[in-house]
Amino acid sequence: MASAYFVYGYLSQIGVDQGYEPVQPIHYSHRIHAGDNGIDCKYCHSSARVSKHSGIPSLNICMNCHKSIYEVAPETQAEGINEYGVDYNAEIKKLYDAVGWDDAEQKYTGDTKPVKWVRIHNLPDFAYFNHSQHVTVAGVECQTCHGPVEEMEVMYQYSPLTMGWCIDCHRKTEVNVKDNAYYTKIHEQLSKKYGVEKLTAAQMGGLECGKCHY
Repeated sequence: MASAYFVYGYLSQIGVDQGYEPVQPIHYSHRIHAGDNGIDCKYCHSSARVSKHSGIPSLNICMNCHKSIYEVAPETQAEGINEYGVDYNAEIKKLYDAVGWDDAEQKYTGDTKPVKWVRIHNLPDFAYFNHSQHVTVAGVECQTCHGPVEEMEVMYQYSPLTMGWCIDCHRKTEVNVKDNAYYTKIHEQLSKKYGVEKLTAAQMGGLECGKCHY
């Protein structure tokens, strides 16, 4: 019996990559960009508003700023080297090399190199998750799932992203229906059915198997 328990515990951890923190080909500090500089997550991950996927930002988005920012402040550079072992200015040069940007001439050369980013968050193929439904319709903050990204020097998987974790969230999270026309009719009908003022995602069908597995 005990052996079966340990086997179950081992098998239940397969595919759970909480804490996964790979080294990327170009070091990107979410701490500096989202934290110190207050850049909105959805400025870079804009497709999270309208698409199933949040998407990997195009390097052109990076260049919106880094055409002009070719090196970081001296104190930031020193912090990177002393505390994180990262030369931020050298990483900017990697960006330029990837997009084919000649900083001296201030123009693109046309000689580009694809960056092989390492994927961090990866759901099974049989699990459906729609970013826009959560971000735009439900108004869920990015940090709810991805943790305090604005504090991360190196991005890592904060949450387990297991089915149980998602279900627990649906059971606890009350849907914000105020000024949200998407939920008006649904709220009127279900609030009467359950005799409550506020509805959880579970009460709105968030536990139906077909919502995530189809």
